[in-house]
Amino acid sequence: MSEPGCSLQCLVCSVPITSTHFGMDTCRACSTFFKRTKTTGRIYPCKGGNRRCSTDKDAHLTCRRCRFDKCIALGMEYNGPLRARRKSTIPILQRIKTESKAFIERRREQELKIIQIHGGHKRYSHPSMEIYDVQQETCYEIYRIFIVESYAFFNNSFPAFSVLKDRERELIFKDYIGKMSMVEGYMRTQQIWGGTKKYMMCSVLTCYDVERAILMDEMQNIDNIKFLLSFTKTYADGQNEIFLPIFTKCSLTEREYYALMALVMSELDSECDISEEAEVILDRYRQETLEDLQLYYQKELGLKDFSTRLGNLMSLNHAIQECKSAFKIFFRFYATIFDVFVTDNLIKDFFL
Repeated sequence: MSEPGCSLQCLVCSVPITSTHFGMDTCRACSTFFKRTKTTGRIYPCKGGNRRCSTDKDAHLTCRRCRFDKCIALGMEYNGPLRARRKSTIPILQRIKTESKAFIERRREQELKIIQIHGGHKRYSHPSMEIYDVQQETCYEIYRIFIVESYAFFNNSFPAFSVLKDRERELIFKDYIGKMSMVEGYMRTQQIWGGTKKYMMCSVLTCYDVERAILMDEMQNIDNIKFLLSFTKTYADGQNEIFLPIFTKCSLTEREYYALMALVMSELDSECDISEEAEVILDRYRQETLEDLQLYYQKELGLKDFSTRLGNLMSLNHAIQECKSAFKIFFRFYATIFDVFVTDNLIKDFFL
């Protein structure tokens, strides 16, 4: 219940409020989060590990455990009915595997047509795969294909979102696509090249030589090109410093890779204001993923104690969230200062 009142601050996240919830000076988002956590029975890990994380809305990667603890400390209570979780008849990791393979093949076919029409792509030597260098003239078109096909993958892999309004479903997807792209890029690079020292995959069929400045020959007409390339390299080095150590430590199996494709969706950017219904769906997918993963560890890998593997996977998930936040800053600066993607509204809409 809400009551009209003067302008105050939420006692949990410090945003301005004009009404109370659960009889407390808390915002709708925090009261909804508290109710959802209680009804679903979720138990969150502390991101900082010491249960002392900031719960302010502007805090970097808000910790849900500390947010819930603060709600409890303030005296918030919920005594309503608890939700019974419904589980899909098809295990979620099997569905993601099926949709991921179809997602790759759809893009492979479309990318190959673009590369053949262009005719200027260099083919790299590889014993079993058809791989080409990235070209400025085709990379934006190939990425647009990725965006369109990613939305099909998202809808097919996570069909429960179909009950949401289009705007809310697209908001969740936009938060997801960059993280999913990062996971896929590093995983495909590892599978195809055995590491990221020489090449990095940009799409299903294109990659770039990391020892050569990205698209340097094609971008000489851009003002301040040396600063742009230096800025890009600094960002890439920083991302690798965050991501690669834990990614290498995880040594992901195929099943863990599919689990990660779902888990990266479970932590939304603090700017994403979504409904309780959407939050419940996200929580359900996260729980189903962890349950499937537990069965995999126990029955297929024969692990009695899988805490280390699962802990590493969750640490990788947190690293991806951190990389995504850094990417938003990088892309905004990259596109604004250098007018890169100035004519590509689809790509700008997803990342600015």
